[in-house]
Parts: sequence; C-alpha cells; structure tokens
Amino acid sequence: MELVRIFSFSYVLPKQFKGCILVFEYSYFLLQKNGDASNTLDLAVKEYQTSGTQATVVNALQRAIKEHSNNNYSALMQVTVDIIVNNCMCK
Repeated sequence: MELVRIFSFSYVLPKQFKGCILVFEYSYFLLQKNGDASNTLDLAVKEYQTSGTQATVVNALQRAIKEHSNNNYSALMQVTVDIIVNNCMCK
C-alpha cells in the first residue's frame, strides 16, 4: 500500500507543478513588499524559473523519490517539506 501511495505522490507532481508552493509563497512575499497584485504571480514565476531554484527543487525531489521509494509515505512527505523550506525564495 505504501509503495502505491509513494508512486501516486510522484505521479501527481508533474515537473511544472513541483515548485507551486515556492512560487505562491514568493508571490505572497512580493505582494507584501510591493503592494501591487497586478503582476505579482508573473514576477514570482519568472524569478523561480531564472534563479536556479526550479532546477534545484526538481533535482532534490527526484532524488527524494528515488531514495524513499522503499520507505513509508510520511518520510517522503517530510523530505518534501524540508525541500520546500530549504529553497524558500524570500530569504
């Protein structure tokens, strides 16, 4: 059962969505900083794509899925949260 859940987790995280949490978090940061919501999400996506964060996150998630494919679902979830926290863009 756990292996099915881990496979499902990797399946529902297509490449283009793996950084959504980081982009939304950075959008919130930009909104608080600039107060202008008109292009906040566009700016956050562009920064995510050009800063190297996207490549770092995709590589880290791929490694985590490989390393924890035999572990339980909660270990993979914790690693995923750690990846998100470690790659926060509003530092």
